[in-house]
Amino acid sequence: MKKNYKTERYLIQFEHRDGYLYAFAQGKEDSYEISFGYWTDIAAYCRENGFSKVLVEEDFETDTSVIDKYELMSHGHEVGFTGIKIAFIDRRPEQLKDNQFGETAALNRGLITKVFSNIQEAEEWLLS
Repeated sequence: MKKNYKTERYLIQFEHRDGYLYAFAQGKEDSYEISFGYWTDIAAYCRENGFSKVLVEEDFETDTSVIDKYELMSHGHEVGFTGIKIAFIDRRPEQLKDNQFGETAALNRGLITKVFSNIQEAEEWLLS
């Protein structure tokens, strides 16, 4: 099953895959507000559809600051990611280092998440 969710600032494509939810978020620019919005939408979709595992892939032309990433990860439980295993891939490899910082911040707050550079590794970890 596939479903699209679109706002003025981003598009999320949801796909029910075997054992997990795949969510692809994309947009022109990223910011704290945009990231908070799409992560909240993904968490709500997981809860509404009974998913405990999600692979999030994103493609935004710009990135949030490291401070914004830290703040976003600090709110992971508030938006609904408690108990949800999250694999994350960014199509922009130049953003990997900052995303790994976000992973560390999320892990330190008790979220279950890992950043990957390819879907195969992300799926293997997510389904393990």
